[in-house]
Amino acid sequence: MVEHVAIKGARGGLRVVVNDICSWDDAFAAIQHQLAQGANLFQGMSVSFDMGARVIDSKEMQSLYTVLQTYQLTTADIQADSNTVRQFAREIGLVAKPRSTTQALRIESATPAPILIKNLRSGQVHKHLHGDLTLLGDVNAGAELIVSGSLVVFGRVRGLVHAGALGDRSAIICAIELAATQIRIADVRARAPEQDGNRHPEIACIEDDQIIVHSWEEYRR
Repeated sequence: MVEHVAIKGARGGLRVVVNDICSWDDAFAAIQHQLAQGANLFQGMSVSFDMGARVIDSKEMQSLYTVLQTYQLTTADIQADSNTVRQFAREIGLVAKPRSTTQALRIESATPAPILIKNLRSGQVHKHLHGDLTLLGDVNAGAELIVSGSLVVFGRVRGLVHAGALGDRSAIICAIELAATQIRIADVRARAPEQDGNRHPEIACIEDDQIIVHSWEEYRR
């Protein structure tokens, strides 16, 4: 169902791009599936919907709004080519505006991965939903680091790390010492392998629907 909807990090929240070619039933099911998968990640965030050229009726718009309320999401706006769709959105109190191609290109354009310099302590949760992230520091046991792209950690990983959090299965996790309580990439999860006592950089990636951890030397061959 992932091909029917794409969820991307955007300034101030999330941007949901809905496939305007598939049936609304398929698109709506995909939206529900994606929100259910990321319920803890998305809770309380602001969401902008790009409906493209799709036309839905007032009842379908109300169903979409109800689902967003279920997951405690704030709707920033509904972007649509259709005047009718925008009118239905306004009738239930949503901000609606024409779709902006320029804005879409700006949001999706590649930007350099930021660098975060800090140690994450037990109980701390850091989310970065705007692509890749480099951390100069440690992720201690009980801490969580969640990114929508790939993650590089120049330090120890003892807590939970989640790359590709918006569904990107091509994301990787690289760390100087990868001894995480749990590794997640997109919707796949695993525990880090037992350490052999020798610290060496490792890279985790998805292969054949499971997370595999390679040494840096193995991965670069």
